[in-house]
Amino acid sequence: MNNFYRICLMGVVLLLFGCAHPITITPNTSNIDRKDAYEINKNVGYYISAEDRFKEVITPGGGGDSIRYTPYSDLEPALQKVLSNIFEKVHKMPSPDNRPYIMENDISFVFIPKIETDSSSTGILTWMATDFKVNLECKALDSNGQTIWQTTIEESGHAEFGELMNDMQLSSRRASEKVFLELQKQISNSREFR
Repeated sequence: MNNFYRICLMGVVLLLFGCAHPITITPNTSNIDRKDAYEINKNVGYYISAEDRFKEVITPGGGGDSIRYTPYSDLEPALQKVLSNIFEKVHKMPSPDNRPYIMENDISFVFIPKIETDSSSTGILTWMATDFKVNLECKALDSNGQTIWQTTIEESGHAEFGELMNDMQLSSRRASEKVFLELQKQISNSREFR
């Protein structure tokens, strides 16, 4: 009887709190093209810790459910694309201050992103998030480890229910694409990298 009670209680908890549906928030990187990018003939690196790369985040969806995703892993291709659109070569750094690696690869700058996300939904019958926010803080270190540039970009994406039926992640993809297009614009326009 005690086990039966526990199983029933778990069922009630699951019904009350819903479940977390897996999604990816990777934008369509083909939309992040280099047509407006200022090309800089320098090598750069970027650093994302292993802990961040595999960190899973759960944020609200619709109908009492949630969505789950790995923001750093999902957005790493967009960061790589932006940096590749601007700089000569892009390296994934083993650590942000690995001097031998920096010297060996002639790296001028190391970019370090910090990503926060949130979501919500106007839908009560479906789990998809109709609204999604991405906050990107990004700083660049010079080859001596000094911060020479930093920015904070926050963008949001919205998708109507009918659109989400074709792409359940559309609101997150829209927010992510806006963030990285803006990042590309800011880096391209920054004289610190010339």
